[in-house]
Amino acid sequence: MKLSIDFAFAGIEIIKKNPLAVLVWGLVYLAVSVVSSLVLVVMAGPALTALQNYRTTPDADPMQVFGYMGNLAPAYLILIVLGLVVAAIIQCAVFRSQLQPGEGGFASLKLGGDELRQIAVGILWALAFFLFYIVFGIALAILIGIVSIVGQFSEIVAGILIFLLVVGGIGAFLYIISRWSLAAVQSFAEKKINIFGSFKLTKGQGWKLLGGYLLLGLVMIVIAIIVYCLIFALMIGTSGGWTQAITQMSRPDFSSLSALLTPMYLVQTLVSGLLMGGFYALIYGASAAAYRALSDKGTQSVDVF
Repeated sequence: MKLSIDFAFAGIEIIKKNPLAVLVWGLVYLAVSVVSSLVLVVMAGPALTALQNYRTTPDADPMQVFGYMGNLAPAYLILIVLGLVVAAIIQCAVFRSQLQPGEGGFASLKLGGDELRQIAVGILWALAFFLFYIVFGIALAILIGIVSIVGQFSEIVAGILIFLLVVGGIGAFLYIISRWSLAAVQSFAEKKINIFGSFKLTKGQGWKLLGGYLLLGLVMIVIAIIVYCLIFALMIGTSGGWTQAITQMSRPDFSSLSALLTPMYLVQTLVSGLLMGGFYALIYGASAAAYRALSDKGTQSVDVF
C-alpha cells in the first residue's frame, strides 16, 4: 500500500473519533506527573532546591554539586522507571487502538507483554540512537575540519561549503531518523523486538516520512505555543509580573509540598497532562498509520469504543 503524507494527521482522526480515550491517556500521564512531583519533593526537595539556587551563591563550594546530585539520584531513578512504564502503556494503547482494535481494556490500556516489550525497545533504541549520534557527529566534524582547510585559500568558499555541509548533515540526520521511526510500532505489531527493521519497511519512503513528521511537528509547536501563552498570560495576571510568571513556569518550588502545590502549578500540570494525551495520539497515531500503509501486516483502524 502506498504511503500518503496524510499519515501525519492520523492522530487528529483519533482525537476526533475517540476523545474519551485521548482524555483517559492524558489523565494517566497527569497522574504520573503528579506522583513524580511528589516523589521529588519528598525524596529530594531540599537537594533540588539547593541545586537550583547554587549559581546564586557566590561563595558556594563546587564539590557540593556532586553531593546534591547524589541525593537526587534515587528520586530520578524512580522517575525514569515511572516514565518508561507510563510512556509504554500509553504508546501501546495508541498502537492497539489502531492496529489491534478490541484488545486491551478501557481506552485500549493494558499492562502486559506488549508494554514490557516497548520498554525494552525504547531503551535499546535510545542506546542505538546515542551511538549513531556520536558517530554521525564525529563524521560531520571530520568533514567540516577537512573543508575548513580550504579556508587557507578562500574563506568565502570554505564558509559556503561548511554551511552546505551543516545543512546537508541536518537533513541527512533527520532523514535517517525518519526511516528509523517505525521501530516501536513495528515491534508492537509483530510482537518481537525489532530495532532496525524500520529501515527495510520504509525503503523509498524516507522523504515522505520526513515531510509528514515536519508538518506534524509544526502543528504540535503551534498548539503548544497557543496553550502555554494562555497559561503564561493567566500567570502574569495572578502573580503580578513577567518575572514571577516565568519563575513559576520554569522553576517550580520543590522545597516542600505547600510551596509546590500552588493553584497555578496545579493548573499548569493539569493542562500539560491533558495536552500530552493529545500529543501521544498525534505522534504515535502518525507512526501507526505509516506502519499500516507500509506493512502487509497492518489492519484497518476502527474506533476504540
